[in-house]
Amino acid sequence: MNTKKPFETAVVGGIEVKNRIFRSATGEAFATEGKTNQVIYDMYEKLCQGKIGLISMGYFSFSKTDHKSGNVLQFNTDAVTSLKNLTDMVHQYDTKIIAQLNHASTQLFVPPEGHAYGPSGYIDPASTIPSTPFSTEQIHNLIKEFGEAASLAKSSGFDGVQLHAAHGYLLSKFLSPTFNKRTDEYGGDTQKNMQIVVDILNEIKTICGNDYPVWIKLNSSDFELEGKGLTEDLFLETAEALSEKGIDAIEVSGGTLSGFHVFSRSIKHVAYHLESAKKLTDKLKASVILVGGIREIDTIDAILSETKIDAVSLSRSLIREPNLVKRWMDGDRSKAKCVACNGCFNFSGVRCFFDLTKAEQEEQRPMMKMMQSKN
Repeated sequence: MNTKKPFETAVVGGIEVKNRIFRSATGEAFATEGKTNQVIYDMYEKLCQGKIGLISMGYFSFSKTDHKSGNVLQFNTDAVTSLKNLTDMVHQYDTKIIAQLNHASTQLFVPPEGHAYGPSGYIDPASTIPSTPFSTEQIHNLIKEFGEAASLAKSSGFDGVQLHAAHGYLLSKFLSPTFNKRTDEYGGDTQKNMQIVVDILNEIKTICGNDYPVWIKLNSSDFELEGKGLTEDLFLETAEALSEKGIDAIEVSGGTLSGFHVFSRSIKHVAYHLESAKKLTDKLKASVILVGGIREIDTIDAILSETKIDAVSLSRSLIREPNLVKRWMDGDRSKAKCVACNGCFNFSGVRCFFDLTKAEQEEQRPMMKMMQSKN
């Protein structure tokens, strides 16, 4: 009989955690020249004080072919000391932390200087930026860069890494038959489309050791019009294959900025990738984590007790209430205060819309309305 409970210790994706409620990776846009700072340190300490089981930190940029902005966290040798201070603090609270590795590709919000690379040639439907196809040699170099970033993550004290292969970023586009039109070893069918992910996984395991946890965030569907992009069937096929290849955990998400659903929907949607995640648990060895529209502890209780899903992760609710898990543990089981307005996605730093000044709210409204229009 399935007896999983939210506030129990468990091993998820090769990591022992104190509970099954995680913070999903959130690009906070608070870094200083790519490095962590006191604002980020304090933010993560509040999450730890709030009794969160595991934090996925990021995303982190690292590739020479990516376009890095100073407020996005970056992996390089200069960042290790400050990141080690942060992971040491997190571990003092018996919380675990992994680093999310990402490449933005053409999904940029400012015009790039030079080429913006993608799997093939296309105009990005979210940014309208044209892509320059990676050469095969560049892909091989990129795979090595992922391995080097994971090595730096391990040196910085992270308990594992997560590959961001969702939401329209680079690896997501490689997995999509809409954007991946390659005819070499890295495109042409489902197996070839995922080959870059398999090669990255193998590179990280070779460098960091087979026991070092490697997770992945995948779209259950891109929700593109006319059934294009990564569909649920392709997601299930891809996830099952990656599990067989040794991925340790799959966080099930979905949506892109160009689909009819974005990755963060309005409050009327609840646990919106649940059915896809349930289908996945019948197919693989890797741990399955569900994200998206989870705001009530009763919902979490039901998901964990009635399915094979191993854990849930939250983002927006923890931006509003970093102490949410502790509140639930202390007996206040009322739903999260987050109203899912998407006003927290802020290029000046991710903060709850209701914590902004009136002037800041007005400046933020266009982004909020754009995100809401996809729901």
